[in-house]
Amino acid sequence: MRSGVLGFLRRTVLLPVACALGCSAPGTADAGRAWFAGDSAGARALLDARLAEDPDGRALYLNELGVLDLERRDLAAAEQRFGEAWRLMESLAGDDLDAVGAIVGSEASKQWRGDPFERAMNSWYLGLVYWWRGVHDNALACFKNAIFVDSSHGEERFDCDFAPALFLEGLAYRRLGEVGMAERSFAVARELAPGCPALAAGNDGNVIVIVEVGRGPTKVAAGKHGELTRFVAHPEVPPAIELLADGQRFGSPSRAGDVHFQASTRGGRDFDSILATKSGIKTGTEVAGIGALLLADDVKDKHQGAMVVAGAALLLASFAVRAEADTRHWTTLPHEVQLFRGTLPPGKHRFEVRPGAGWRVAGPGFEEIEVPATGEVLVYQRVLR
Repeated sequence: MRSGVLGFLRRTVLLPVACALGCSAPGTADAGRAWFAGDSAGARALLDARLAEDPDGRALYLNELGVLDLERRDLAAAEQRFGEAWRLMESLAGDDLDAVGAIVGSEASKQWRGDPFERAMNSWYLGLVYWWRGVHDNALACFKNAIFVDSSHGEERFDCDFAPALFLEGLAYRRLGEVGMAERSFAVARELAPGCPALAAGNDGNVIVIVEVGRGPTKVAAGKHGELTRFVAHPEVPPAIELLADGQRFGSPSRAGDVHFQASTRGGRDFDSILATKSGIKTGTEVAGIGALLLADDVKDKHQGAMVVAGAALLLASFAVRAEADTRHWTTLPHEVQLFRGTLPPGKHRFEVRPGAGWRVAGPGFEEIEVPATGEVLVYQRVLR
């Protein structure tokens, strides 16, 4: 009977398993590697191809492409991509259909909606784009949403601890004439990042520099069946970043927000308990199925068929419960956000962000900025190793 059992297993168990192992959704790790290596065109080509072929990952690919659009200062394209990604991510958040889908198949086979910190960063970028395009009420709404997403997870509530979002919320409030609300946001930002001079009380400089540094967290699977997720940090940052205005040293930014910290402390997802439960179910059905198949060789012929069917059914149930966590993640996010605030005379200035040796800027080397007579200008740059 043993040969019959093995043949049955090959037909009914091993072939479905082989199919299951080959059916994972693509991520963006290769595109991220290309971009960090300086190959923006190659990264864009990979993302464009995925965008055309994988609708389940659309929000992820749009966010990655939005970062590349910011690199070349294409605000119209960045607004379109981050905006569509926001609509997709928000429409999927809390969707019960996702939970049902996670029970019957691999988590990576459904639509990507992002972890809470990724949804918060999407709103952060969309807010920046709206600010630069002069739509300050929309910018405020985006920064507020970044704070809300960072503060909420299911029925749980936390305090937002991403100081840059609170600081930009304050700027947007003040631009819209809500001075009291602005001061409240600034005060919370100062409490969260007391060592950042840009956030200090009394610093009212008209040039605000946002420097995003390094490589964001990598999401990996953990646990017996890969049912858990962990975030691996890439904490390398240059020892100092120099800011130049009209060829003269203007200052250096300081850390205001840690994206890996956001991922690891606000990264709990609705699926974690589901995936842990699936892992227990998977282990139990595997053991029971194998036991039933082994017993089939020891029972009388009239019972062997039933035992084989029962054992194979349990194994198939085990294989059908895909416990693997979804490790797709937004690869082009930074490790940290640094801020600087200083004062320049109103008018045009030539501005440069100059990192230390071994580091480079992802955007243009120099930018012409216009410092307004009232209010402030927001300068942005990305620094990579």
